[in-house]
Amino acid sequence: MFLKLNLFETEPLADLKEIPIDNFAFIGDAIINLRFKLKLLGDGRFKTGNIFIKTKDYLSAKSHFTFVEMLMPEYNEEEIEVFKRALNSKGAKKKGNDIEYRKSTAFEAVFGYLYLKKDYERLNYLLEIIEKNTIYSE
Repeated sequence: MFLKLNLFETEPLADLKEIPIDNFAFIGDAIINLRFKLKLLGDGRFKTGNIFIKTKDYLSAKSHFTFVEMLMPEYNEEEIEVFKRALNSKGAKKKGNDIEYRKSTAFEAVFGYLYLKKDYERLNYLLEIIEKNTIYSE
């Protein structure tokens, strides 16, 4: 007997307005990490160390800060609201008033929000903007 496993199946969620904003950032971080690690893996014939080095271009607070500037004109009202809430959240202020870290957390929150909202089309659209405008696209 085989165990059926769906990694992305979740319990029914509360109304998204009731979920703490830092939870959106937590999930967004995971989504962004998985997306870029899989993209950088390519056909799989790369050494893990080389992939790890390349991930710094996509998974650091510094890179997320850059992506925020790239995506801000694309965000709709709802995404801007999530971004602003996350920017001022307890989790974003973990490193004091480091604006790079705070914007990185807010960036992750938008992606977590879209994922939990199941707006995968919008999520992919925003990720594709990043991919088309970074070194990765070369």
